[in-house]
Amino acid sequence: MTTRWITCALLALAMSCDGGGEPDAGVDALAGRKREVLASLGANVILPTYRELATSAAALETATATLATDPSEANRMAAQVAWIETIGIWQRAEMFLIGAAGMSGTQGVVGGMDLRDDIYSFPTTSTCRVDQETVEQAYTNVDAFAGELVNVRGLDELEYLLFAPTTANTCLDTDAINTEGTWAALGDAEVNARRAAYAHTLAVLVKRHADTLVSAWDPGEGDFLGALSHAGEGSSPFATAQHGLNDLAGQMIAYADAVMKDMKVGEPAGILACPTGSCLEQLESPWAHRSREHVLINLRTLQTIVLGAPPGTEALGIDDLLLEMGASEAATQLAAAIADAITAVEALEGDLATAIEANPTGVMSAFDAMTTAVSLLKADLVTILDIELPANFGDND
Repeated sequence: MTTRWITCALLALAMSCDGGGEPDAGVDALAGRKREVLASLGANVILPTYRELATSAAALETATATLATDPSEANRMAAQVAWIETIGIWQRAEMFLIGAAGMSGTQGVVGGMDLRDDIYSFPTTSTCRVDQETVEQAYTNVDAFAGELVNVRGLDELEYLLFAPTTANTCLDTDAINTEGTWAALGDAEVNARRAAYAHTLAVLVKRHADTLVSAWDPGEGDFLGALSHAGEGSSPFATAQHGLNDLAGQMIAYADAVMKDMKVGEPAGILACPTGSCLEQLESPWAHRSREHVLINLRTLQTIVLGAPPGTEALGIDDLLLEMGASEAATQLAAAIADAITAVEALEGDLATAIEANPTGVMSAFDAMTTAVSLLKADLVTILDIELPANFGDND
């Protein structure tokens, strides 16, 4: 007997889980509740985040345009501030990679356009490739550069261009830009000028992609918000309300587990897949030193999706579906575990790199707290809400 049918048996007096025949009133009511939750999260969390992203990306585009005209230290610092604001908003968006932000294709999500990697491709990054492009100057043609691989464009590559502490490149000594002397021939001033111009190109492309996200979701344009809010009804591309919930919750769980917990904390801290004890080179934000802040934003957004809004504000969230299924204890435990994970990461002082070296016990505690929260997501949401995880999801726990 599967867990789904165990759940159905426990709830048989309230609704029917029979896969055949006409759905009864209980099933219709549950589907309606799912649509209400999806509509609330779409309207109150997802679309507002994309609108904020587009506004912030416009400011980043302006700041980098100024930098490209005058690559002074003051202008670089202004562009850095604009980047920090934009990446902070994007870290919220990382937790709901559905619709246009999500993966396209047979293993992707409904409406997927792969915009996530266009905007931010971590962990697929290569600063050496950015250095090579700095020499080649292909970035001067913005439209053509939009077709380059994601490891030379996006907010992660912008971080390197804006925050690199020296004008040295990160390629091997045996790389052509070093053996042929093309990098050394540039000189410090030219490297700074080219990095500034390159940064502006990337900011222009990020702004375009952010605008595309807003257009895809806006009720007056692509109206993916409407498609999600009416999943299983009318012309919505989601066959059922459950399918909409699968995309939202499934992607959230997969990201929280494989990226937020493992790639952002477990691997650089040497807890996972690191033979040398620590792998600081795998840190998400090695140049701006925002790795800890990014994880905190991910966790707080996860909390918002589960609760429907930040703590203290009432709104429909995934926990309301757990309550609808009579799983109040599971809802309480999940909320508490996420709050504990946030507290544990907040307790780390300085950037994550500093914490890994100076406070490995604290980092381990934070990782353990995140593991507990993610384990509850996988256990309770998958079992009680029948969430289907993405086909390419690999569970390392």
